[in-house]
Amino acid sequence: MWTNSYSMEQTGEFIQEARRAKGITQAAFAQDLGVSHTTLSNLEQGKNTSTHTLELALQRLGLRLVIVPKTAHVSVTEQEVQ
Repeated sequence: MWTNSYSMEQTGEFIQEARRAKGITQAAFAQDLGVSHTTLSNLEQGKNTSTHTLELALQRLGLRLVIVPKTAHVSVTEQEVQ
């Protein structure tokens, strides 16, 4: 699962989709992250949250954040980890 994200709103939407795809409720995920429901809601809406919370949410969902220059030509190949 991957996406191009150009804003915090898009990143938040992606995190929300990934959480839902795993069948995790917002309340359960907030508890797992050790943050309030409001903080997680803000993250998923692309509002101001700490980078620590963003990083933790990505890790817990098994995702990786990769930052490349806008001018880069990047190819992504998904492989199943065994």
